[in-house]
Amino acid sequence: MKKKILLTYAMYGNGHRAIAEYIESYFKSQNPEFEILAIDLLKYSTPILGSISQKVTDFFLLKFPSGWSFIYSLFDTKISSAIANKTSMSLFKNKRMKKIITDFNPDLTISTHFFGSSLIDYYNRKGITNSKLITVVTDYEAHSLWLKGYKREQAIVVADKDEVPYLVKKGVERSKIKPIGIPINPITSTDFNVEKSIRKYGFDGTRPICLFFGGGGNGGTLSLPYIRKIIKSDLDIDFIYVAGKNKKAKEKVDKWISEYGVKNIKTLGFVNNVPELLQMCDFVVSKPGGAQSTESLYFKKPIIMINCSGGQEVANYKYFVKNGYGRRFRTSFMFNKFMKNISDNPAIIEAMKKNMSKNHNDKAMEKLYKIALQHLK
Repeated sequence: MKKKILLTYAMYGNGHRAIAEYIESYFKSQNPEFEILAIDLLKYSTPILGSISQKVTDFFLLKFPSGWSFIYSLFDTKISSAIANKTSMSLFKNKRMKKIITDFNPDLTISTHFFGSSLIDYYNRKGITNSKLITVVTDYEAHSLWLKGYKREQAIVVADKDEVPYLVKKGVERSKIKPIGIPINPITSTDFNVEKSIRKYGFDGTRPICLFFGGGGNGGTLSLPYIRKIIKSDLDIDFIYVAGKNKKAKEKVDKWISEYGVKNIKTLGFVNNVPELLQMCDFVVSKPGGAQSTESLYFKKPIIMINCSGGQEVANYKYFVKNGYGRRFRTSFMFNKFMKNISDNPAIIEAMKKNMSKNHNDKAMEKLYKIALQHLK
């Protein structure tokens, strides 16, 4: 009899979905006999409430990071997170959601968003489902909202062993905490040619290459002051600026490049070859989202972090800075000053790469698969 695995995520940004998709792809490659269903919880939420919650979250992430940090901290206690969890469940406790999950009847659920963990825990307690449950925390800190059903879960996967004491203090059994890293599994070609790829983008490989993610999962434009500083500075670095789905941002950057006669910046819109770009670059500029930061770490590419959205992203950048994997800048002026330092002394990036080489969480997906197999027996 085929084993059924449910993957749950929620589209508050792209990170939760990206991790779920990585898991789905890897598990299918390891065992085609698995029956896997991946669902975006927001698609099955109460329509009006779900849409409002997504828009409110995007507003805080893009426009009011300090407000998001306040909310994040406010609900990071046992009592306040329980209230928030009970309230949020009103989004998902409906007939549509219940039907799709009960029809699938999963043997195991792997959730990359705490809403999914809370929902399956609720269904299990009500006898609606009888699913084993693994939570994958997709940032570098486990907020209290991730821990509502920890007593009944089989495992909680976290990014680093440094999180273990914190979770134990929260009451989580040490044996359930799996500090294996955030599981990603980028598809890479075995015959990938870095030099050929570099030439494809119009560079000759004599200068460091920076992969600059300008769009962000929510389509933000906050990176524009940073890339404009770069355009005006004439640095001894080549840049690939990825605007994502934000066409207006790309148009603005292209206009500035033309005005200043810049030759060392290539602009792209939405891309689906991030692993290729990460392999050919020397370092990354990005907001400190959990999935994108982890992809940079997987390929050992230092990350210069800008436009922190507050909350969980504060924990992300602190983790990377503490371990010497990157730097974080609050203003375009200080960012550009540091980029000039890199331009004059590329050894700065090499030192960060050396620090990253000591991180061995690139096998997180394989370890998650083994954990899942243990609970599918």
